[in-house]
Amino acid sequence: MSILFCLYLTGCTSTKVHFYTRYLPTTDVSKITKALEDANFTVVKNRYAFPEDIEQSAVLYSLFIQDDKSVSLLTKTLTEIGWPIQQTRALVAGNHWYTKNSVGLYLLPDGVKTANKVATQDLADDYQSRNCNESVKISLKDDNRYTMMFSENKESKADHLNGYWKVRSYPYLELTSLNEQWWFYFEIEQKIEVDKVSKIQIVELKPVDQYRFFPNCSFVTGVRL
Repeated sequence: MSILFCLYLTGCTSTKVHFYTRYLPTTDVSKITKALEDANFTVVKNRYAFPEDIEQSAVLYSLFIQDDKSVSLLTKTLTEIGWPIQQTRALVAGNHWYTKNSVGLYLLPDGVKTANKVATQDLADDYQSRNCNESVKISLKDDNRYTMMFSENKESKADHLNGYWKVRSYPYLELTSLNEQWWFYFEIEQKIEVDKVSKIQIVELKPVDQYRFFPNCSFVTGVRL
């Protein structure tokens, strides 16, 4: 019986699910992963940004998927554990392509939107200085720590280089040094820029004051669309 069931599902070759976990707590990720693996899916987790046109929980798949029943099984499994899928779509979203035996799974909890403003989870990234004479990088970590790195390590012993970050009240970002002696505030701006290759989705951090460590600098990160 189990052999026939395996053949019915996927010919014993499980469909690969690229699971985008960026907006989910660890407990939910573990529960969903187990349910999918129990249903004979191979789960590959990542924390990549969502394509810009994904605004609700969605499954994206190739028109040439080997097992055309696997998408139905996937959505049914998710619904049974409390994650109904609002959007199921073939082909491609953004620059995320899926082969004939894989799908993309994007889950958004209630109240989380990827459009209009930058979600807190999307701010964790490396930002490079722009429009200034200093070469500075600010890294915002997933655990809400930050680090600043200056060229040639000339600021290597300064106490403002490490600390914590949080969104004080959107669109304002606050950085606080570990010793709570330094505070930096930035306005978050999201926009689209275009170069010779393609469009780029930019997140720019603009200081709300003139800070002597990086005068006139703003900080940017971007993803090609």
